[in-house]
Amino acid sequence: MNLTRQFFILLISLITLLLLAFRFDNYHLPAKMIIPVRNNPLPTGYNNLFAGSGNCAVCHNSMTNGQGAPIGIANDWRSTMMGNSAKDPLWQAKVSHEGLVNPSHQEALENVCTTCHAPVGNINAHYAQKDYYTIAEMKNDPLALDGVQCTVCHQITPESSGNFSGTFSIGTNKIIWGPFSNPFINPMLFNTGYTPVHSNHINNSELCASCHTLLTDPVDLNGVATGEKFVEQAIYHEWKNSVFPTENKSCQSCHVPRINDSVKISTVPPWLQPRLPFGMHQFAGANIFMGKIFKENIVQLGITALTSNFDSTISRSSNMLTRQALSLSVEETGRTNDTLYLNVLLTNKAGHKFPSGFPSRRAFIELIARTNTGDTIFHSGRSDDHHNLIAENTDFEPHFNTINSEDEVQIYEMVMGDVEGNVTTVLERAYQTLKDNRIPPEGFTTAHPSYDTTKIEGLAATDPDFNKQNGIEGCGSDKISYHVPLNNYFEEIEIVVNVFYQTVNDKWLDNMFSYTSDDINRFKNMYENSDRAPVLVQSVSTMINAGFDAVLRKGWNSLSCFILPENAQIDSVLQFIINSMEIMIGDSGTIYPAASIHTIDFFDPFQGYSIKMTSPAVLSFRGSSLSNISKTYETGWHLLPVLSSCEMPINSLNQNFIDKINIIVELAGWRVYWPEKQIATLTHLSPGKAYLLNLKDTATIIFSNCY
Repeated sequence: MNLTRQFFILLISLITLLLLAFRFDNYHLPAKMIIPVRNNPLPTGYNNLFAGSGNCAVCHNSMTNGQGAPIGIANDWRSTMMGNSAKDPLWQAKVSHEGLVNPSHQEALENVCTTCHAPVGNINAHYAQKDYYTIAEMKNDPLALDGVQCTVCHQITPESSGNFSGTFSIGTNKIIWGPFSNPFINPMLFNTGYTPVHSNHINNSELCASCHTLLTDPVDLNGVATGEKFVEQAIYHEWKNSVFPTENKSCQSCHVPRINDSVKISTVPPWLQPRLPFGMHQFAGANIFMGKIFKENIVQLGITALTSNFDSTISRSSNMLTRQALSLSVEETGRTNDTLYLNVLLTNKAGHKFPSGFPSRRAFIELIARTNTGDTIFHSGRSDDHHNLIAENTDFEPHFNTINSEDEVQIYEMVMGDVEGNVTTVLERAYQTLKDNRIPPEGFTTAHPSYDTTKIEGLAATDPDFNKQNGIEGCGSDKISYHVPLNNYFEEIEIVVNVFYQTVNDKWLDNMFSYTSDDINRFKNMYENSDRAPVLVQSVSTMINAGFDAVLRKGWNSLSCFILPENAQIDSVLQFIINSMEIMIGDSGTIYPAASIHTIDFFDPFQGYSIKMTSPAVLSFRGSSLSNISKTYETGWHLLPVLSSCEMPINSLNQNFIDKINIIVELAGWRVYWPEKQIATLTHLSPGKAYLLNLKDTATIIFSNCY
């Protein structure tokens, strides 16, 4: 019995080894091993250099993490921008646009652009000695439409790691570079013809630099080459000019996040031991907008991912953009009767500029100031119903250190200029950078060797609060001062600050949409039927206390205030004017420093005061405003405060109070309201002042809200 069992085990082992040793003709997997995903199969098959992602997915799409949740490489990757780089309708429309602007360059432009967006087709065509690779060829090649896929990134040679502008090299000996030492070779070699080999370069940022630093060759308005280079994007160099390299944080650290769970990285052989750490191929970024375009047009774009895949990628991108990209704060720095002073601080937490990448991407600040009843008194960064900024300049909005008007809005962006210095969105005509105030990463300095490809351009370069703290570079933040006009609004103010991110906007697309092609028209239709609302990256709100500045002249003044100070102790209230004050008299006592008299303990807004100054001064009140206040006075003389933040016409006061008035006299002034003598040189009660009041009988005055 034991011999029979041993023989059976030996037979099974031999069969397993034979299966592993068997090499399929032309490295094609049999049809029965191809796993379609709900009629959206990944492409399979081979060209001279590459394999379809479907071939890889057979063994590399069943992983789970330590909690048993699926983390399959193919399913995570297939709904990303990399997985759909060749099918991206915005990219295809933009390539078409560039070719229509300079038709004689179309073939060359398509060849350059497909290097990074459709490398499986482009690089294989050049390997086959073709001079150019076109969009038309790409559209008819399922492998090329596979985008930036497995056998592209994992075949970039260590020697070319760090090359830019799509000049990376793909090996011709079918080596698949991976992060794990001593890989089990036979299953991949025998089933696909590729040999897995360990190399640390697969986890280095230089690998990503292959396409994410892009220098273009500008032409003038006649299509003639200038001989210069233009930095269309330099994400890798932005990363180098940051603290991230010194902290051992690579591009992959964020975009291929590693988990320390033990993960079985292949289903073959069944006894393969788990490895760690495992890099999840999520490739989340900021491009939520295009993720939604893909999701809404799966059939039309021939996409292999499902809506559920896109939901996952969009969620991850949203998490990265809203939780890992930026911090935001707002603080009051001062308040006068005319102006509220605020500082808004944005700090970049990413390892590159914010925003970064393709020049259409931008972020902007919306700041809203509202009264305590919800009415808007200031709104910078307003958008219309189509999510276009209402007050944006027709060319471009400059960088601001201080914003004084609703018509000014802070936009973080890179603006391209042609040879004549005019704004352009034609990439081939981009000759100079007119503005680049995208927020640098922490550690970014102008002295870094990579600064020549990551320059700050425009007014941000001389802004003392842009990437500088106390004059020292590298804080990775921008501080903007807002001067909010108050127009004598003294009560509490709600401040809301929002930072929005846009992948692309109407203004950037205007020139492209003025041309016509199948690709442009297709994207235009998708765009116009999409949700174009910008992504809310960060939002903060705060309540600003009521504030009033009582202007005191030299000599005698009257004083009252409709605000209960945060700290009502009289020494705290008077601390900034005490050296200019001679005497203060109120119903509850007197402060006379020269005579060491101090019998007032707290400022009482329900009292009026008389105060004599040796020099002019401003007494600032901050706290809670009083509302709907009434005060009852008996017959005789009183010092009447004004418990309202606005001018109150005497004839608008409640009638039963007016009927009891003998006289109201302006304290430290000459105006009088004396109905018996029909004298009315005093017509209004002004906030901040106090008045001598004489009543015929007991009466109650009502101070109504102003707003």
